Amino acid sequence: MRESVSTWERPPFPGRQHSLTAEIGEAAIGVTRFSPVIGDSGEYVAKMRGEDAFVILFQMQDAPAHEFKLNGKPEWVCAITRGTLHIVDLRIGDACGRLLNRVDTLMFHVPSAAIVEMSDRAGATKIEGLRVPDPWLTPDPVVDRMAPFLVNALQQPEDANRLFHDHVLLSLGAHFAYSYGGMRPRDRRLRGGLAPWQEKRAKEMLSVNLSRGISLKMVAHECSLSPDYFSRAFKVSTGVTPHVWLQMRRVGHAKALLGTTSLPLAEIAHASGFSDQSHFSRVFSRHVGESPGAWRLLRR
Repeated sequence: MRESVSTWERPPFPGRQHSLTAEIGEAAIGVTRFSPVIGDSGEYVAKMRGEDAFVILFQMQDAPAHEFKLNGKPEWVCAITRGTLHIVDLRIGDACGRLLNRVDTLMFHVPSAAIVEMSDRAGATKIEGLRVPDPWLTPDPVVDRMAPFLVNALQQPEDANRLFHDHVLLSLGAHFAYSYGGMRPRDRRLRGGLAPWQEKRAKEMLSVNLSRGISLKMVAHECSLSPDYFSRAFKVSTGVTPHVWLQMRRVGHAKALLGTTSLPLAEIAHASGFSDQSHFSRVFSRHVGESPGAWRLLRR
């Protein structure tokens, strides 16, 4: 038996097929279109090496029954209907499919590290993996609606809107984790606090804008919340309002400058985001218990 082998050793599916990827943390979710040509041998053997990842196979057309092995364990796959998907857990081992007829499949590569990152950003409970309720025959209308956008981008990569397709892939990754992994928000969000990714993003935006300020509306929008809800949720999560948290960060920045430089107080006030030296002195004294000048003198 002569084999035509397609091996995906590392994301994003290196080989002849073009692929799209979207990075999330240190990992990346990838997709490629798999439609091999059946050669003179009358068959095509596709292989995937075992790794800490999942491959979601979404059928773009009806496919006849065929042989499939996972970690050497054979199974006979019944005829597959267009619009259905299956999830191959490559953590179990190598996978291999023997095709006698043409197939047309969107293949999504989802590393376990990407699932962990999505769960953390969503403030969700940890999930163990991805599993379909009906192997090889699970309909998925969400992927079905998104498929034309991905197919078009894979056919014309030079014209693809990278930012848009990154969002599509990351959204589908979240969909897989939610629908087939049981990913759900933790109770913390239900009690009114921010999700971990929201708290992290809000603090990043406030910290980066110490010296020039940023509106509460902008930070809330970045967290997909209304300003009022964001302000209340931020206090639940941190114990202080965004305004007080920002003042504390500014005072901390001012302390670093007071202790390591000889800059005048007016310059330190400006560099730390205070409107003027008087405002700086009032806020610093309220938080520290002594004026900036006295604090610097004692430390020296």
